[in-house]
Amino acid sequence: MISPSPKIRIFGPDVRHFLTNFPDSWTTIWHSFSSHTQRTLETFVETRRLKDLKATNPYLRLGTDVSELEKSIQTVGLIAPLVISPDNVILAGARRFQALLNLGYVEAPVMIVDKGELERELVSIDENLVRKDLTKIEVEGHLRRAKEIYQALNPHEEETPAPVEASEDSEENEIEKKKIVLPAEKFLNIVAEKTGLSPKQIHEAINRDEMASKEVKEARINGELSLSQTNEIVKLKKEEQEKSLSHIKTLPVREIKKFVKIAKVKGVEEAIKETPKDPHSRDFLEVEAALKKLVKKLKQLELEGMNPSDFPADIQNMLKTVVKFAESEDNFIPAKNTDMYEEAIQ
Repeated sequence: MISPSPKIRIFGPDVRHFLTNFPDSWTTIWHSFSSHTQRTLETFVETRRLKDLKATNPYLRLGTDVSELEKSIQTVGLIAPLVISPDNVILAGARRFQALLNLGYVEAPVMIVDKGELERELVSIDENLVRKDLTKIEVEGHLRRAKEIYQALNPHEEETPAPVEASEDSEENEIEKKKIVLPAEKFLNIVAEKTGLSPKQIHEAINRDEMASKEVKEARINGELSLSQTNEIVKLKKEEQEKSLSHIKTLPVREIKKFVKIAKVKGVEEAIKETPKDPHSRDFLEVEAALKKLVKKLKQLELEGMNPSDFPADIQNMLKTVVKFAESEDNFIPAKNTDMYEEAIQ
């Protein structure tokens, strides 16, 4: 079989844009490399046989559907080259690699990153953060590892202290005067540009990955812990997280905050005693979340001039079901206005 030729202009504007922007995304680390790339593009782009490339990088996205990518390559060609190390290990572009193989290509343009092991790993992390649909836990792991690499390559950059305001439910509105330490400002700027996250969100994501026990991470994967619940439980030591997980995962966030505060002073066992678990607490949380969304939407519709009678019949019936359930309890004391809809939009 005669292999089709890639339709990419190896030193054309598409590749030139890729070479000058992709490496430069981690500006501090890649400054000298990207500058040299702009002067001598040909040095870094070559054509390699696909069978010689190694898809052994653990960061690669393998075994996914690349049919849409195949159509794109057939239509407009390969827009960006594969990124490899000098020993032919693919650092970025596993899906492009698979699509090319499926289409019968035997060779493709590659950009060779002749840098150290840490820089190569960072290329793979960058590719995933930009292109891959990661889970929240995977994003957190990638960010933590990126921070570790950045600090290893930039050991003299200072981290950034940042004040943390107390939450609204602090006792007697007492503001806790404490500080967190954010990663270096340049690192935060790079990550913020890549992910759209704020510095605080980046810090919390990295902190969750660093501080969460294996059991807590598994609970998150299984949908047993929310992000807000996790932010509180990771304030405990990992062994304390394991002991308290089965109790905590059914508690609302405000109760978890109390639990953590007690556990730090009196221990996990005492905290469990002082924060009794309701067997239906998760059900209550789900109902509360749904009702909050409903009330918010109803308020919005009221401002737009909509009345209950404007709703379709099936929605009116569902609202009546809610009212009937709420008023079925003998000791339920309704508000002066017994129409639950009107009560909701006050």
